[in-house]
Amino acid sequence: MEATLAGIQVKEVDAAHATIVFSYDVDNKTDSDYSVASGPNVVIMSRLRSSGSLVANEQARLSSTAFVPARNRARIALALTQPFPWPAQRDAAADEAIRQLVTGEMAPLSAFVLFDEAKRYQIELPAAPAGAAQIVGTAP
Repeated sequence: MEATLAGIQVKEVDAAHATIVFSYDVDNKTDSDYSVASGPNVVIMSRLRSSGSLVANEQARLSSTAFVPARNRARIALALTQPFPWPAQRDAAADEAIRQLVTGEMAPLSAFVLFDEAKRYQIELPAAPAGAAQIVGTAP
């Protein structure tokens, strides 16, 4: 399995929280279908850029069940909900605050790592380079 970052979207949960959704294209190079859903057998950790160490990431979750057919590519999404005071109006300052939210979250990370303990899979989901996060959209 190989994954590439396809885009990042920021969504308003409420006036004080945002969800950052990281979309990944996952390429299943095996001869077996792969399916995974959030649950007790799925652990998502963060890989630190500075040391390569893995750290727990209890905020990260799969947005929905992921299904990647054998010898195919599919898009999966990982979501993180964070405290974020939403700006009263959408302007350049608001866009910069949203960009800083994403950049601040990603700066110390080189990747998210999804461990499927039941199927014994590990998928490295690369982070955007620090300072270069591409936000594909925001939604209220």
